[in-house]
Order: sequence, then C-alpha cells, then structure tokens
Amino acid sequence: MADLVLKNGKLVTPGGVLDAGVAIEGETIIAVASDGQLPPAAREIDCGGNLIFPGVFDPHVHLGGRTPYEDNVITETQSAAAGGVTSFLQYARSPDNDFQVIADRIEFARQRSLVDTAFHFIVSGLDQAKAIAEVSNRFGIKTFKFYMGGYSPGNPVGIVTADDGVLYSGMERIRHLGDFAFCMVHAEDHALVELFTEEVKKSGRQDLRAYSDSRPHFVEEQDILRAMWMAELLGCPLYVPHVTIGAAIDAAIAARQRGARFVLETCPHYLALTADDARFEGDGAGIGKVSPPLRDNGNQERLWWGLANGHISTVGSDHVPIEKSGGALWEERPGFAGMATILPVLLTEGVLKGRITLEKVAEVTSLNPARIFGYYPQKGAIAVGSDADLCIVDLNTERVVGVETTHTQFTSAFDGVALKGWPIMTIRRGEVIFEDGEVIAKPGSGRLLERTAKPATL
Repeated sequence: MADLVLKNGKLVTPGGVLDAGVAIEGETIIAVASDGQLPPAAREIDCGGNLIFPGVFDPHVHLGGRTPYEDNVITETQSAAAGGVTSFLQYARSPDNDFQVIADRIEFARQRSLVDTAFHFIVSGLDQAKAIAEVSNRFGIKTFKFYMGGYSPGNPVGIVTADDGVLYSGMERIRHLGDFAFCMVHAEDHALVELFTEEVKKSGRQDLRAYSDSRPHFVEEQDILRAMWMAELLGCPLYVPHVTIGAAIDAAIAARQRGARFVLETCPHYLALTADDARFEGDGAGIGKVSPPLRDNGNQERLWWGLANGHISTVGSDHVPIEKSGGALWEERPGFAGMATILPVLLTEGVLKGRITLEKVAEVTSLNPARIFGYYPQKGAIAVGSDADLCIVDLNTERVVGVETTHTQFTSAFDGVALKGWPIMTIRRGEVIFEDGEVIAKPGSGRLLERTAKPATL
C-alpha cells in the first residue's frame, strides 16, 4: 500500500500532458499510471481534473534582505511552498576569505528551510576568485557568480564589481571543477552604467523608463559578449541569469554552434512587465526597479520566442526579500519577491496567451534547472524513483497578487495584479507542505540538496 496517491489529475511533463496519477511511498514516487492501475493508499487526493506539475526548481533566489537571514529563510521558504517551489538555489557571499558566513547560512538553511535548497557563491574580488577551489571543496559549491557591473562602490546592497582580471582568474579555476560547474555573470557594463546614470540623473527624471535608460540594452549585450568570449577562450561553462534582451539569444545560438557550453535564464518579470507599464507611473516607479531593468515589448517578445524554442533554458524568480518604500526612484533598492508567482505568471502570460505550452513550463521551471545543476533525476521529474516533489495547479483560478497569495510581507512587482493558474497544493518529498491556502510545513523540514546526477546535456 502506498502512503499517498494523487488521482483525477492531468500530469504535466516536458514530454506531454497525461491523464495519469502518482503513487508515493515515503519520499519517493513508486508509480505513475492511470487511476485504475494505481495501488491503494493511506490517503487518496482527488485532484479534481487539475494539473499536476513537477515541483518548481527555482535556480535564482536571494535571501537575507532587510531582515536577518535566519528569520528570512523561514518566511521566504513559506512563500516558496505557496508558489509550488519545492527546491531552490540561493546566492551567498562573504565579506572576506574566512567564509564563515557561508557555513552559517548553510546551517541556518539546514535548521529552518521548509523546502530543499543549495547554494551559489558570489565572488567579491581577486582573492575570492583565487579561493574558488577552496570554497568548492569546503562547501560543495560549483557555481560562482561575478557582477561585471551595475553597482557603484559602497552601494547599500553590498555588491562588489568584478573586473576582467577577477573574471578571468575565476574562470580559470571554475573550468577545473568538473560536471555542473558554471561561471555565472551579472551582465551590465560598469563604466557605461556609471556614465549613463549620471547623465539621466542630471535630467531630473524620476520615471521608471529613466532607470532603464541609465542601463540601456547594449550595456547588457556588451558584457554578455565579453563574458562569452572569455569563457570560450578558457573552455569554461557560462550561465547568464536574468537575461532581458533578445540579443542574448542570438549570442547563445552562435556560441552553441561553436560548441560552447552557454546557458541562458530569464525571469517572470521580464516576460510579463515593461518599463512603460502604467502601474509604475508616479510614486510607483520604484516598485518596478530591478537590475537589470525592465525593457520594452520588442525584447519581451524575443524572450518568449527564445523560451518557446529552447534557446532560454530556465526561468528563475530572482527573489529579493525587500520592502519597497514608494519613495524616490534613485534611492529605491532594486529587486522584489517572486517565488510565489513563477507559475501564475508563466501560465497567465505564457500558456493562456498561446506563447508557450504547459510542457514548456514544466521543462523550464523544473526539469532543466535540475539537470543543469546536477540534481536530476532525483529532482525535476515525475518518475518512479524520483523525489515526490509535486504541485497541483488550478488553471482556472484567478487571484490578485498580495500578501495572502504570496505568503510574504515583501513587495512583489505583481502586487495588485490578477493572475490565473495558482498552486492549490504543494508536495515536497511526499509531504503535503501547502494546502487550501495554508503553509503547513515545519521549519527545518527542508533539506540541503546533494548532487546525484550524471553530466547534463543542455
């Protein structure tokens, strides 16, 4: 007898949407079959004809915003559970080469997270680039991010810009870390952002488009091309998060034709919002402030095309737990909370508008991130032997984004927006952690992810 069986649902996999159910024993899927072929179970859940997705694997999360990390990890993994997120990768950084901050965060995550998690590391300076092998050996981290620009020295976020020497030194070491190792770059050319920001500020503009004009599309394109050139020179796999421009897709296609390992990620807000959205007029300008910035409709449609055609492999939330003040644009911190709205945005703006399929949503939010970073098939699949990470979604349910739907106090770029396609139940390793609008998992029930997979082919 199984512990849990899901029946009367439509199973969404990258290979198709199936009239099938799932049987779970302990933490593992033991059967995927038609309802009549599933074993009896201690608990049966009637999915009411709703969609059953693999649990979302979010590859791009920042925790520890304006509240202590040890508290943040509880509140924001509650939000993750409400959004169908069962696993996520979060960024950590250290002010020095002691790296105790990383050790502390790993321990807090182990003790307090509601969903499964692991870490990327943000490299701040040449000494840390030279210590990449040490960080990898000590903490099992294989993915290292470099900010090529976009943040001035002494910025309140604490980001340190990496020059080409730091990036080169880092890539030299990352390429030797083996399977699933990636150099990751925040692509905004530092000198150009500084130049254009000063010029735009002098104009006195406070509209959101002003912020986008201070970071025009070519400052991102330039850094992507430079990082790609360096990665190919050194034979280092490259992963570019939060891509906003169509030109990145062209670069990726060309690089892959040359045999380079080059992966693109975008975010729901770049797919659904623009700098000219009326919601961000006046005092709302700072709500839409994010780095890289929101773009225009032309770039947005190219992102949808790239996603639909396999040129963009993953969608990450870029979840940043901060409260927007509604004050002056230039003083507002960039970013916003996003884990709880990944699926509703992709379903509302993608599936229901005919831009992508249900199968593609499962691919870019679960299968691909798990494969790319080394956690498939334990994660990212609805298959016998995989972790029972599942999300039941009602495609017809429309809700307005707010604290009650996101389960976080922090600002969402979609606050007040009606979206369709919300999770109604989340199951993490066989345990129901979100049901009937309530997060029921306990802090510390999540685990640290361990790589068990063979090399990815994406």
